[in-house]
Amino acid sequence: MPSVLVTGAGRGIGLAITRHMSERGWNVHATARSAADLRDLGRMPRVHPIQLDVTDRSAVAGLHEHLPSAVDGVVNNAGIIVQGPVEGTSLDDLSRQLDVNVTAQIAVTQAVLPQIREARGRVVFMSSVSGLITLPSTGAYSASKYALESMADALRMELRPWRIPVSLIEPGPTRTDMWGDVLVDYDRMTSKLSPENRELYAAHLVGTRKLLGRMQKFAGDPKKVVAAVDSALTSRRPRRRYRCDNVSRVQLAITSATPTAVSDAVFAAATTSK
Repeated sequence: MPSVLVTGAGRGIGLAITRHMSERGWNVHATARSAADLRDLGRMPRVHPIQLDVTDRSAVAGLHEHLPSAVDGVVNNAGIIVQGPVEGTSLDDLSRQLDVNVTAQIAVTQAVLPQIREARGRVVFMSSVSGLITLPSTGAYSASKYALESMADALRMELRPWRIPVSLIEPGPTRTDMWGDVLVDYDRMTSKLSPENRELYAAHLVGTRKLLGRMQKFAGDPKKVVAAVDSALTSRRPRRRYRCDNVSRVQLAITSATPTAVSDAVFAAATTSK
């Protein structure tokens, strides 16, 4: 029976991946932080909950002890979103964004690679279309995903001698609790800005909030993201990158064919209240 490690499995896409792979007959070693999430995961067949904060270096270093000697896949799904204008982003928030979305994912991968190598398994990273396109107020989050794309590309080439595929999943906005709470999180970010930054970026903050509300309505089906992860884990020839929705594909195609000055103006206008 194949096995997979899924991080950030307590909610959203991670939970959907865990449920799906369990139903496929895989043993799923699912990490979460909260006791409630771990209890819920433990009720699923073939799911083995592991309490883990991916930023806890010592806990990650001991992760292999909770896993079988050979692991067929790791899905690095745990992540957070830091929003807001670059000028108003605290350095602590920026450090945490990069730590959770980049450093921690590499730490988990390093910790389990011997078991992945033993099974000639797969490595999957949950990236985003934001790792290819940056919009106003997404600087910190996009930076983390751009960095993850680079690390995954390097790892994929480095692991060729062992025939270990490395895949990046690049969804756009997806109907999960994270996107369901995006306006609440955005308002929380706005409230933490200094009065000066709230005044300087007033039009931008209002415009971006409106854009996020519209994007919620067009958020993609999480089943497509789960299907992409399934393919990355089971396909005979997994892709290097999986794009999960047509809106993102069109956006990428238009952006790649548009001069930077033009796309900058369009994105700035879309996130500025008139």
